[in-house]
Amino acid sequence: MDHDAVPPEPELEPEPELGSGPEPRPVAEAGRKAMPPAKTGEPRVDAAIAPIGDLDELPVSEHPPVFERIHGQLVEVLGELHSGAGLAGPAESGEPA
Repeated sequence: MDHDAVPPEPELEPEPELGSGPEPRPVAEAGRKAMPPAKTGEPRVDAAIAPIGDLDELPVSEHPPVFERIHGQLVEVLGELHSGAGLAGPAESGEPA
Protein backbone atom coordinates (compact mmCIF):
# COMPACT_ATOMS: atom_id res chain seq x y z
CA MET A 1 0.00 0.00 0.00
CA ASP A 2 1.48 3.31 -1.04
CA HIS A 3 0.83 6.03 1.57
CA ASP A 4 2.58 8.69 -0.46
CA ALA A 5 0.13 8.49 -3.35
CA VAL A 6 -1.93 11.65 -3.79
CA PRO A 7 -5.48 11.18 -5.01
CA PRO A 8 -6.21 12.96 -8.27
CA GLU A 9 -7.96 16.32 -7.95
CA PRO A 10 -11.50 16.36 -9.26
CA GLU A 11 -11.94 18.23 -12.49
CA LEU A 12 -13.97 21.40 -12.10
CA GLU A 13 -16.23 22.72 -14.76
CA PRO A 14 -15.10 26.09 -16.08
CA GLU A 15 -17.02 29.14 -14.87
CA PRO A 16 -19.40 30.41 -17.55
CA GLU A 17 -18.29 33.68 -19.09
CA LEU A 18 -20.34 36.74 -18.29
CA GLY A 19 -23.06 37.15 -20.90
CA SER A 20 -22.62 33.62 -22.24
CA GLY A 21 -25.94 32.36 -20.84
CA PRO A 22 -29.23 32.27 -22.68
CA GLU A 23 -30.72 35.60 -23.65
CA PRO A 24 -33.31 36.74 -21.10
CA ARG A 25 -36.84 36.75 -22.38
CA PRO A 26 -38.79 39.99 -22.20
CA VAL A 27 -41.44 40.01 -19.47
CA ALA A 28 -44.23 39.99 -22.05
CA GLU A 29 -42.87 36.72 -23.46
CA ALA A 30 -42.50 35.25 -20.01
CA GLY A 31 -46.22 35.82 -19.50
CA ARG A 32 -45.92 37.37 -16.06
CA LYS A 33 -46.24 40.83 -14.61
CA ALA A 34 -44.61 42.09 -11.45
CA MET A 35 -46.89 42.25 -8.46
CA PRO A 36 -47.37 45.67 -6.90
CA PRO A 37 -45.53 46.18 -3.64
CA ALA A 38 -47.35 45.14 -0.47
CA LYS A 39 -49.07 47.86 1.55
CA THR A 40 -47.05 49.00 4.54
CA GLY A 41 -49.75 50.84 6.47
CA GLU A 42 -47.93 54.17 6.05
CA PRO A 43 -49.51 56.04 3.11
CA ARG A 44 -46.36 58.05 2.35
CA VAL A 45 -44.24 54.89 2.20
CA ASP A 46 -46.87 53.16 0.05
CA ALA A 47 -46.85 56.13 -2.34
CA ALA A 48 -43.04 56.16 -2.46
CA ILE A 49 -42.67 52.45 -3.27
CA ALA A 50 -45.58 52.27 -5.74
CA PRO A 51 -43.27 52.75 -8.78
CA ILE A 52 -41.61 49.41 -7.99
CA GLY A 53 -44.62 47.74 -9.61
CA ASP A 54 -43.85 49.52 -12.88
CA LEU A 55 -40.20 48.45 -13.16
CA ASP A 56 -41.01 45.46 -15.36
CA GLU A 57 -42.16 47.89 -18.06
CA LEU A 58 -38.85 49.77 -18.05
CA PRO A 59 -35.48 48.70 -19.40
CA VAL A 60 -33.07 47.71 -16.64
CA SER A 61 -30.90 50.72 -17.52
CA GLU A 62 -33.75 52.97 -16.33
CA HIS A 63 -34.17 51.23 -12.95
CA PRO A 64 -31.45 53.13 -11.01
CA PRO A 65 -33.13 56.56 -11.24
CA VAL A 66 -36.42 55.00 -10.09
CA PHE A 67 -34.71 53.42 -7.08
CA GLU A 68 -32.87 56.68 -6.32
CA ARG A 69 -36.16 58.61 -6.34
CA ILE A 70 -37.80 55.98 -4.10
CA HIS A 71 -34.82 56.05 -1.75
CA GLY A 72 -34.98 59.84 -1.49
CA GLN A 73 -38.67 59.76 -0.67
CA LEU A 74 -38.21 57.04 1.94
CA VAL A 75 -35.35 58.94 3.59
CA GLU A 76 -37.59 62.01 3.75
CA VAL A 77 -40.46 60.07 5.32
CA LEU A 78 -38.11 58.37 7.77
CA GLY A 79 -36.69 61.75 8.77
CA GLU A 80 -40.19 63.09 9.38
CA LEU A 81 -41.16 60.05 11.43
CA HIS A 82 -37.92 60.24 13.41
CA SER A 83 -38.44 63.91 14.24
CA GLY A 84 -42.11 63.32 15.07
CA ALA A 85 -43.38 65.48 12.23
CA GLY A 86 -46.41 63.99 10.55
CA LEU A 87 -46.98 61.52 13.35
CA ALA A 88 -49.23 63.46 15.68
CA GLY A 89 -52.53 64.80 14.49
CA PRO A 90 -54.12 67.81 16.22
CA ALA A 91 -55.67 65.67 18.97
CA GLU A 92 -52.36 63.92 19.74
CA SER A 93 -50.12 66.99 19.66
CA GLY A 94 -51.56 68.53 22.79
CA GLU A 95 -53.36 71.26 20.86
CA PRO A 96 -57.14 71.52 21.18
CA ALA A 97 -59.02 70.03 18.27
